[in-house]
Parts: sequence; structure tokens; C-alpha cells
Amino acid sequence: MTDTGVEYRREGTSGLVLLDAPHRNALTPEFADAIVGGLEQAEADPEVTSLVLASAGPSFCSGADLDMLTRVGADPLADENFAGIGRIYGLFERLREARIPTLAAVNGTLVGAGLNLPLACDLRIVSDDLRLIGFGRAGVHPGGGHLAMLARHLHTGAGAAIALFNQEMRAEQALAAGFAWQVVPRDELLPAALALAAAAGTDGELTRAVTRTYRAVGETRPTPRAAVLLERAPQVWSMQRRLRSH
Repeated sequence: MTDTGVEYRREGTSGLVLLDAPHRNALTPEFADAIVGGLEQAEADPEVTSLVLASAGPSFCSGADLDMLTRVGADPLADENFAGIGRIYGLFERLREARIPTLAAVNGTLVGAGLNLPLACDLRIVSDDLRLIGFGRAGVHPGGGHLAMLARHLHTGAGAAIALFNQEMRAEQALAAGFAWQVVPRDELLPAALALAAAAGTDGELTRAVTRTYRAVGETRPTPRAAVLLERAPQVWSMQRRLRSH
């Protein structure tokens, strides 16, 4: 593990970003930059078709670093503080815009902005020790696009339970609410996540084309007719490419 708290390595056709930063992967600007660096390594490798984010420790992400929050709270508009928070928020944006599918293997307790990290990924698989706790327990307004991501990924009632009523969510609730695709025992989490990521296939060019269209649909929310037109050109490209390969 590097001194950034982030290790990147290839696992078959998947990239793995392994998190092992202080204070249960508390978010700092430097840690956020290192995660973005891992994503960029995966995107730059044409053979990589997915990215897995996982923790080497007992929790996926505990939220923003408390020392940093103290500094920001004292002077939120100071250049260094404003830019530092922006780098963390930039991590969430970068994951949402990733050129390849992203999968979070989520374990342990997540608090506040710690939820944003897996919510910024395309899919989440969780361990049976999962606990999700929103911003309200800390007496802080949500940030980093938290409410929009809750609305996008969770059923309406579940998002309100976390954001408005400060309810804690456990693994099976997360599965029912749409946060998680699958719940597995803690010691099976990383192997299960890597197996799921491998299902993205071996065709890096096609994966990137599908991901690009998937992101465009999510951003624009097109009408059914517009969606057909949006998908048509890349579908024709894929058919022609398949014919040429045979």
C-alpha cells in the first residue's frame, strides 16, 4: 500500500482500487486525488473493462476527515479549504463520469460523505456488516451531490429515511432500497465483487461505447424516441465492427 492510502492493480480485465487510508478511509483532498489517479490508470488501459473500489480495512469510508472539517468549519472560504473540499467533490463527479463501469465493494460503517463514494459508482455490492448513516447525525447539511445521488439510486422512502429522518440503514435494507445489488458475507465481498466486475466482459472498446451512451442517457433523461436515436449510431457501429471481425 502506498503512502496515499490507495493501491491500484489489475485483476484480470478489471482494475482494483484498494483503499487503506487512516481513520477508516476518511476523505481528504490527497486521498481523493489518489482514488482519481487509480481510476485514470484503469481508463488508460484498453484491456480494462471495469473498476472495483474496495477497502482493505474494516470500513469502506468513514466520511470526511474530522481534522479537515474543523479547519473548513473555521474558515470555509479560505482558498485552501474551499479548494480541498472541491477536490473531494471532484472525486464524486469523476466517478460519475467514468469511461468504464464502476463497482463499489462496500463494508462496515459509512457516515455522511462516506455514502457519496459508493453512490457515485454505477453498482454496489455490500457485506452483511454494512451500516449507512447520513449527514444528519453529525448536524451537517448534506453536500457533494448527496441528495441527488440518494434520489437517483434509492427508492423514495429510503432516501427520505436517511436524509430527512436520520435513519440508519443495514445491509438487507440497503438491498431492498436499491443501494445494493447483492449482500454477501464479509470475507466473500472482494471475490464476489471481482467476479461481478469480470462480467463486464473483455471488449474494452465496446464497454467504453456502452458506458458513454449509458452516461448520456442518465444525464439527459431523453424521451423514448430520443433514446432510440441516441443508441442507434453506436449500435450500428458495433454491428459493423462485429461483421468485420468475422
